[in-house]
Amino acid sequence: MRSFAVAGVRGALYGPGYPAPVAVDAVGLGFGDPRIPRVKAGQLIMRLGDFTRVEPDAG
Repeated sequence: MRSFAVAGVRGALYGPGYPAPVAVDAVGLGFGDPRIPRVKAGQLIMRLGDFTRVEPDAG
């Protein structure tokens, strides 16, 4: 792998609730998504740019 970039996050999407926000779904969102402020992220999503696919040795 020669190039990569952070593209978004995976985590719990929260919606309005009382007395505190409520988790409504598990999502993977890109940084351009308007819902990103409502996500409690657990993982980063990476975008691979330039890479070479290598098959594992069967031996």
